[in-house]
Amino acid sequence: MTHPKLFDTLTEKQAEHKAALMKVLHNYIPENSVNYCAELIMYYKMHLHIEVERKGRYGDYTPHLGKGYRISVNHNLSKYEFLITFIHELAHHTTYLKHGPKHDAHGVEWKHEFKNVMRPFFELDIFPYDLRAILARHMQNPKYSQSADLKLLEVLKKYDLRKSHIVTLSQLPDGALFKMKNDGNILRRINKLRTYVACESEDGKWKYRVHAMAEVEVIGKR
Repeated sequence: MTHPKLFDTLTEKQAEHKAALMKVLHNYIPENSVNYCAELIMYYKMHLHIEVERKGRYGDYTPHLGKGYRISVNHNLSKYEFLITFIHELAHHTTYLKHGPKHDAHGVEWKHEFKNVMRPFFELDIFPYDLRAILARHMQNPKYSQSADLKLLEVLKKYDLRKSHIVTLSQLPDGALFKMKNDGNILRRINKLRTYVACESEDGKWKYRVHAMAEVEVIGKR
């Protein structure tokens, strides 16, 4: 299926701009989404910044008045994660255009826009079947981040070859001992909550809530 038509024709300068955008986007998003995303950036006069990894966020949106509009996305995301984050941030922009700055950042208006902006990507048949299914469920009531949707994260991990060897806390049984990435303290998994897992220090003195998709090193039971 062809992508929605945003431009009837392109000037020579616009065609050069689109080609440059596509060359960059090819490295970060699925191939069959590159053309449409390049046109979306041009249509909305966006500046896309590809950033180093930032803890706690995949991307952000800033309405630089008089200087264009800025979307940033972390460079180290898988292609599907990058695309979903791009759409998420673009929805912030379309929400801003319709409602101005005085609205809840991830409230009703943004959720409505996120669904609208995402819809053409479903029609383009970009996502594998299992990811498409879990993403469709996520879009019924989008959360502030895909990191808040554990089932979506688990499916996304399947399609990130760089993370195929990584063990996450969600994969461990209750009672397992583990270390967090870059942390020497030994913790014990107690039980799953929702997005998080209840854990404790090995001696049982301290309690913690750890994100279920946190990367861990398995120690085993003692």
